[in-house]
Amino acid sequence: MSVIEVSDRGAARWTRGHSWIYRSDLRKEEGGPGLVTVRGPEGRPLGTALYSPQSEIRLRLLERSEAPVDRLWWHGRLAAALARRDGIDATAYRLVHGEGDGLPGLVVDRYGDWIVLQILS
Repeated sequence: MSVIEVSDRGAARWTRGHSWIYRSDLRKEEGGPGLVTVRGPEGRPLGTALYSPQSEIRLRLLERSEAPVDRLWWHGRLAAALARRDGIDATAYRLVHGEGDGLPGLVVDRYGDWIVLQILS
């Protein structure tokens, strides 16, 4: 997995709970888009993020610990989002609301029998 190093300002933003890191807050970029390990200016691990090298929002935080972001991780986050909406008496509603569900860059809406995905990273 590629490693992205963020500035002091980027690390502080991350530590305060913000789930985005902007291009201007990166010190070192490498590799292509996808999952990356994020490190602070002294090499301290900060977590795992989705990296979009063409976006102004370069990093979207997924995990603040060193826990693996694998199939089980995704399943757990999606299951938790669906459980929060269990019992909604409507035919159209948001199933996954990006950052609010710990899945930045992912929006999933239900319209009757249809599911619509918006993937932003």
